[in-house]
Order: sequence, then C-alpha cells, then structure tokens
Amino acid sequence: MDPERLRGKKIILFRTDRLGDLILSLPVVEALKARLPETRIDLFTAPSTAGLGRLQRNVSEVLPHVYQGPGGLSTLVRVLASREYGLAVHLYPHPALSLAAFLARIPQRAGTAYRTYSFLYNRRVKIHRKAMTTHEQDLNLKLVAGLGIPANRVSTGIALPETARDRMRELLSSALPGHPLRPFVVMHAGSGGSSLNWPADHFAALGKRLAATGTPVVLTGAEIDRPRVEHVFLGMGGRALDLCGRLDLMHLAALLSLASLTVSNSTGPLHLADALGGKVIGLYSRHFYASPRRWGPYGQPENVFLPPGQPCDQCAKDRCREYNCMVAIRPEDVLEKAHSLIAQGEGVGAGSPGNHGAERER
Repeated sequence: MDPERLRGKKIILFRTDRLGDLILSLPVVEALKARLPETRIDLFTAPSTAGLGRLQRNVSEVLPHVYQGPGGLSTLVRVLASREYGLAVHLYPHPALSLAAFLARIPQRAGTAYRTYSFLYNRRVKIHRKAMTTHEQDLNLKLVAGLGIPANRVSTGIALPETARDRMRELLSSALPGHPLRPFVVMHAGSGGSSLNWPADHFAALGKRLAATGTPVVLTGAEIDRPRVEHVFLGMGGRALDLCGRLDLMHLAALLSLASLTVSNSTGPLHLADALGGKVIGLYSRHFYASPRRWGPYGQPENVFLPPGQPCDQCAKDRCREYNCMVAIRPEDVLEKAHSLIAQGEGVGAGSPGNHGAERER
C-alpha cells in the first residue's frame, strides 16, 4: 500500500479492550502522524479508557464504544460513514467492529490476516499474535508497517496538562509528610482480572517495609480493587495514602509521573507509568498468555519478577496445586529491587514535564 494515498484522509484506529492495551497501541498514532503529518487520526475505544486516549497529543477525537444492543451496529455504521474515514486500522480485532467498518464502506480497512472474518479487511497484514514471543507494542507497530508506514522510533505521545500534576502535588503535599522533597512509591495491588495478582499480604509486607525506611507509599486501584487495597492498607497498619477509586485516568497519570517507583501487577497502570518515563516493577505469573515477553513494561523489561518454574499453558487458578504461584515472589526480593530503583532517581519522580511519552529507541 502506498501511504501517499492517505494524505489528507481521515484515519480511525479501533482499540476497545483494556487500558494497558490502549497504551501499547498509542505509538501507532505517532507513527502515522510522523509519516502523514496533515492527517486527522481518531481513536475508537472502550468508554472506560476514553479519558486516556484524549491525552494523546496527536489524536483529534476519541469515540467511545457506546453502540451496544439492538440497533447498535446500524447506528455505528451510520456514524462511521458520516465521518468519511479513508482508513480503518483494527488494532484489536473484533468481528462486529470489523463488519461495521466494512458496511460503512471505509475504503481501506486494515487488520491481521488470520481471523475467520479477515475477509472484511482489504489490507490484510500477515501477523501471528498467538506465539507470545513479540511484545504487544511491537505487534501493533508491525500492523502499520505492513501498510508501508515504518516506525523506527517509539513514543506513546501522552501529554499531561500541568494543572493535573499541580493538583496531585497539592494532594501529596497535604497528605505525605515532607513532600515534595521525599520520593514516594505507588503500589497498584489489583489487575481487574487481567492476570494473577501478587498476594495482598505480600503487597502489605512490601509497603510496611518501605514505610519503615521512610519511603511514603500511595495505594491506587479501581473501585473493583477496593477489597484488596483495603487489605493492603490494613496490613500496613494504615501507613499509606489510599487513593483507590479516587482518581480519574488523567490524575492517575499525573500521580504516576511524579512517583519515584510504581510496583504493580500486570495491568494498565504499570504500562502507563512506564510510558510516562517512571521507574516500575512488574509482577507476573507463569501463565503463558500473560508472559512479560508479550505484556511486560516495554521500556523496562529487566524490572520484572516471575515465580520460579516452567510456564503453564492455561491457568486453572484454584484447581492448581500451586495456586497462587505468585506467592513465590518474595517481598524481600522486591524490596531490594525497589531500593535500587529509587536510588537511581533524583528527587521526586522519574518523569518530568516535557519528557512524558518521550521517544525511546527500539
């Protein structure tokens, strides 16, 4: 495909799954914009992640996927057709959305070549996603590379309003003793069901030891994570700032950009902190389809902990005699790594204004 045919056209990118998936797709926006700077690029996302999409500096508009139920497909087709897109890129393959782009007669429709509904695409890129040997972010970039748009430099292009960072500085100054002169650590104990969780008792043990050495701890999570976060908070004897359920995505991003370190299960906030240039520690299970080779922090693959043992091809959870295998990741080992990473930083937070989503050579 000759990318010159797309000059002056509008492009829509489909990514309607989870927060981390969207973050790992944002470099596609940067790749397209670098090759076609005058092109308008829209994102079609899940409603829960739309706020993050709006922080991408080169996205013109975010369309939340609210087209469900009877009449949803036909309404979506009308919306897509009215916007006169020249190219649809299905970063997250979905049969109904692929059909909608087809019925809306978007002239160029790109997706992977090996789905049962791949006939709905007229730009089929030969990418296998099941081998789990290639990082998700690289797979997304390979999809547009197959359209003749190279991506030699990687950036998420997330741009945070300084007002959001100021708001978080104010909150931290009032809640954490000694802030803003002292580093602090964010711990994200949930995962929204996307992976096995490191035990809450382990998070509590880590947090308690960090607090004992004078490092403030901030707990984050969605409302669904509240029972786990409360368990961690109580296990720490209340020696943490609990922000579970209190932050929208913009202010969560602002918090993570200020933190000296984020410790998290395999989930969206881990990728967000990494994308913003902050130090991270990722906690991963042995489940083959949750492999850090595919889903690890893109910029810091060395900062990952896995339980000992061989990968398993399916997670039977409580039917497994080793469940939860994540218990084998020892808090004292994570603590040692945390101290090392905090020592590498300067002041509060690894991220700084102007460096958010900074490009990384790959």
